[in-house]
Amino acid sequence: MVRKENYGKIINFTINIFLGIGLTTVGLYKNKLLSIESFMTGFVVSMGIGYIICDLIPALGPIATKSMKDSLPKNLLTTAVTGFVYIFLISFFNLFSTTGFQVLHVWPKLFPVLFIIGYVILLLFMPICVKI
Repeated sequence: MVRKENYGKIINFTINIFLGIGLTTVGLYKNKLLSIESFMTGFVVSMGIGYIICDLIPALGPIATKSMKDSLPKNLLTTAVTGFVYIFLISFFNLFSTTGFQVLHVWPKLFPVLFIIGYVILLLFMPICVKI
């Protein structure tokens, strides 16, 4: 049985599996670098970076929507705020680890697509990760 203090780490790990798959695939595809080797490397790096970032930085969405009643708009806004912060940092550091300082040329063009993909992944898979 999972102890309560480890519950957040399990959610963090499982959601980063889905984010790692989605963000890595889209990032490599958009840069025309998609191969099995590059995907595996990118996925491992994305998982590591994502886990560390999500473990160190608290979810800001619930803080930003504290005064709202529980509803669909609150859920969408909470996911958007939290997703923006996490996807911003995960995508930047993931690309930085593979491209170095060229990230400043590549990442601004790629971030809007990565944010949309990450937001959809969070909306779809976070309820599944919470129930695991």
